[in-house]
Amino acid sequence: MPKEKKWYVFYCKSRSEKKADLELKARGYESYLPTMQQDRVWSDRIKKVVVPMFSGYIFVHCFDFEIIKILQTPQVVTTVKIGKEYATIKSHEIEILHKVESERLKVIIESQIISEGDVVEIGAGVMRGYSGICIEEAGSEFLVIAIEGINQSLKIKIDKGMVKKV
Repeated sequence: MPKEKKWYVFYCKSRSEKKADLELKARGYESYLPTMQQDRVWSDRIKKVVVPMFSGYIFVHCFDFEIIKILQTPQVVTTVKIGKEYATIKSHEIEILHKVESERLKVIIESQIISEGDVVEIGAGVMRGYSGICIEEAGSEFLVIAIEGINQSLKIKIDKGMVKKV
C-alpha cells in the first residue's frame, strides 16, 4: 500500500523551470513553481519580469514511487536530497508560498548571506562588473559597499539584489 503523497523537491535544468512545470502538468502531476515579479536592469531600461522564486527548483505532489517517472521529464535533472532522504516541503509551506505569490508580496531570496567584510561584485546597473567590500548593511534591502582605488574609498548604498558574493 503506497504511503501518502508529499511535496517533493526537484532540480531542473537551467532556465527550464517553467517548461518543466508545464510538462509535468501535461503528464497529470500536481506541480508547483512559485514565481515572483522582479525588476531586471539592462543598460537602457528596467523591466518587470516573472521569474521562479527559487531558481532551478520545482515542487511536485506525488508518491515516492512516482519519482522515477518524474525524472524522465526532459527538463528535470534530479531530486533534491538531504542526506539519503528525498527533500520534501510541507503542505502548509506550499500554502504560504501560494499566498506570497498571489498577494505579490515583495520577496528577497537570500541563498547567499553577505556580511561585513565580504568581497562582492556588482552584477547590474551602471556599476556592473565593479567589485568592492561590504562595510555595512543598510536596512533589509541595501548594502553599503566600498570601492577602493587611488587611495580613496567610495561608499555606495546599493540594492542587495544587484550584488553577489565573490
